[in-house]
Amino acid sequence: MKSASSVRSNRPGSDIWLVYRRELDARFASKGYFVGMLVMVLVVFGLIVGLNYANSPKTADIAVCGASATSFGTAPQETRLRHCDDPRAAREEVEAKDVDAAVAVHDGVVSVLVRADTPQQSQDAAMAVAHNWATNSAYREQNVDTARLDAAIAKTAPHLVTVGDGAGSSVQVGTAISMVIILFMQIIGQGSLIAQGVVEEKSTRIVEVLLSTLTPLRLMIGKVTGIGTSAILQIVALVAAVAGAQFAMDDSAGSLPGIGALISCAVWFLLAFALFASLFAAAGSLVSRPEDLQSVLTPLMVLVMAPVGVAAAAAGDLSADWVHIVQYIPPVSGLLMPLQACVGGVSVSQQMIAAAFMLLAIAGCMALAARIYRNSILKLGASVSWRHALAT
Repeated sequence: MKSASSVRSNRPGSDIWLVYRRELDARFASKGYFVGMLVMVLVVFGLIVGLNYANSPKTADIAVCGASATSFGTAPQETRLRHCDDPRAAREEVEAKDVDAAVAVHDGVVSVLVRADTPQQSQDAAMAVAHNWATNSAYREQNVDTARLDAAIAKTAPHLVTVGDGAGSSVQVGTAISMVIILFMQIIGQGSLIAQGVVEEKSTRIVEVLLSTLTPLRLMIGKVTGIGTSAILQIVALVAAVAGAQFAMDDSAGSLPGIGALISCAVWFLLAFALFASLFAAAGSLVSRPEDLQSVLTPLMVLVMAPVGVAAAAAGDLSADWVHIVQYIPPVSGLLMPLQACVGGVSVSQQMIAAAFMLLAIAGCMALAARIYRNSILKLGASVSWRHALAT
């Protein structure tokens, strides 16, 4: 009859699988996991829809009276002209907020009627309409052939040409920042769960039972991948929420990230999570009581939050030279690269180069965390310092 050890040697991944399933089942058995996922989806959906609505151009309703419709010329973009009977009716419509502003012509004089709370966009549109009428009136007094003039202007009208890569509109940048910060907060939240799970197993001495059948490294790998899988499912729900918002708003202007950018965000989340998850597990192995966990997590939290500060500074100008340098450096690349991908500021080849650097950093962090975890997980009592765990 084969011994247990020989069976484990024939199936070296079975013990990791058991720990993985144990962590995954623990997440799925919790109502808080699914409630948190639902709340995250609703918040992201509402945030994106609200941000898009707040920044979308509004149509200005302008009442015009006292002259023929053609004399006011072509209405500016995002402006709707409504004809009224006379200047008194125009004033009443503005005061009643039936229209945003009015342009009234009386005895050869044009007036623009606005309220104190009339949006600046509507005021500018009304002034443009009034200016059109004044210009056309002056042309008629000078016997200018306005039809011929309009044709000449249309022939030589300027064309808008966009050059350079740019960093996207303010709506795109705002949406992208919201997404990647939520992703990074997921890393912090799931990483904290890993650390809490490790210290709870250590304080209840369950870890001693587990380590009688598997090595510390395999225990850490099983725990990290199990919790990581549950985090990935939440990210899938997050991506679905963004795609749903994109579909609901008919995002023809491209203010939301495309499918390629969403995939990029998911991949970079996995890389950033892999970078930090093992370090959170190592941090949990340093203490024996849950109340002591915060003291060892503090330096790790500073490291995790550093990319957020860099991204906040870079958001003002994603095309800056220094941003093009630091976006390749882990762990900052874990946030800057998906941010750049969302606004179309980085290519696939550039992301692959940054991912190669990130994979090297992940390998180094996992080797470091495995050493700390192995040297600290069975030490009960006083907290083990990072330096002592590395030196052991």
